[in-house]
Amino acid sequence: MQSQKLKQSLLQIAEQITDSTTLEDVYKELALLADIEESEEQEARGEVYTQAEVEKIAKQWQSN
Repeated sequence: MQSQKLKQSLLQIAEQITDSTTLEDVYKELALLADIEESEEQEARGEVYTQAEVEKIAKQWQSN
């Protein structure tokens, strides 16, 4: 995660913190935001599967 994007993500998370928020909650939210960013980058590079491709791969895994 780039430093500017990381800062934005941390500020977004900080705005959602309540008295019951744990450090684990913060870690989970940060990991989720990092995963979303990575997925968006993969999509931009064309590294995506169609639904049909996913179903084909799933069938291959099930048969093994």
